[in-house]
Amino acid sequence: MRHARGFALATCLLLLVVFAILAGAGFTASLVQLRIAANVVERERAFQAAEYGIEQALQAPVLSTSLTTAAPLIEPSGGGTVSLPAASPDSYTYRVYFAGSTPSGLPPSHPAAALTAFHFIVEATGFSTRRGTSTQLQSFKVLRPAGWTAGPANAGCDPVDTGCVALPVPGPVRTSWVEAGAE
Repeated sequence: MRHARGFALATCLLLLVVFAILAGAGFTASLVQLRIAANVVERERAFQAAEYGIEQALQAPVLSTSLTTAAPLIEPSGGGTVSLPAASPDSYTYRVYFAGSTPSGLPPSHPAAALTAFHFIVEATGFSTRRGTSTQLQSFKVLRPAGWTAGPANAGCDPVDTGCVALPVPGPVRTSWVEAGAE
């Protein structure tokens, strides 16, 4: 009995240390999971802000074949970012540039078959309030007559061209899409 007196105390202390370590590990793991979840939410908010930026770029009032990667259409033009509507704290910015042109690819019987597809690329970056960012690249095309150089993205004719006959030309059509830095 004399040798067993300290054994119960030592065993209890050892178990107390083991439980404290397990509790600390569980607490740390839950904090890590909470941070991961918060980062996913922030990244999703930034993704949605970039997506909104792409939608705004598709509605750009004027596109031009003179837009290049070195001289793109940038929104906002003065730098900074554009806030999302409805008092959202998130924001976005985008660049649009001309990537090239190809035949329309429409069947010969289609009224717009003689048109040319002008390809543009939007690089939109969304920003969430807690430093989340997401950059998306979206390619889109507009169908216009072969000699077209500039004009509205969502209209059949350039407003200053009085001789233009509006054809059933669709607005911008999304083609390829990729998220920069995504796995």
